[in-house]
Amino acid sequence: MFFFDIDNPKPEEIKKWMKINNLNVEKSSEILGLSKRQFSRFLSGETNAKRVHSLAMQMVWLINENKREFDRKIIKKKVKKISIPIK
Repeated sequence: MFFFDIDNPKPEEIKKWMKINNLNVEKSSEILGLSKRQFSRFLSGETNAKRVHSLAMQMVWLINENKREFDRKIIKKKVKKISIPIK
């Protein structure tokens, strides 16, 4: 999931990013460190998301995609998943 113009992601692309990552406005704004109001402005086209926002969205997508791939491999191989709590 990459944006056509990294410096100015379009509202449609942001909505697609939300759908791919199974996110709503509240969770998306929380992940990106924005207010819900500011994120809603990106979706409506009232203000443009900046490069830093599009890079953060791409990073979230990449992390989620890698997690899905890892989960698929675990299911195929039936490998035990080890979880180490970090404080």
